[in-house]
Amino acid sequence: MEASDPDLPDAAVEHISQMLTLAKSKHQEAMALLGTPDPNALPRLREVLRLLGEVELLADDATSYVEAGVMKAAIKDLHFQQAAVQAAIARLENVRVQSPWATPWPWFTLIVLGSGPIKSLARAS
Repeated sequence: MEASDPDLPDAAVEHISQMLTLAKSKHQEAMALLGTPDPNALPRLREVLRLLGEVELLADDATSYVEAGVMKAAIKDLHFQQAAVQAAIARLENVRVQSPWATPWPWFTLIVLGSGPIKSLARAS
């Protein structure tokens, strides 16, 4: 951890490292879910949003120990991803209301958005 406080005990550094490792794992799981098209995408997108929320909590917790610009940038990117998933859910819900036979296409946008924040989180650890 390059931006860690020299006064942090080793246990705190290990805890932060574990939080970021878990956040990275959950983020990868969320991005994998986005990469799989599904005719009933809403439950999958809701799960992605839940996982991204857990990533945010872990990253926020790690940031409370270490003030790092990289972490703040990663959390900002994560918020952007969450907003994109929420917008995709809203679009799909609107399409479903208008036509039950419509098929969603937001996968490409979400996959592209998903590649950035976790790389920033990994650099912060």
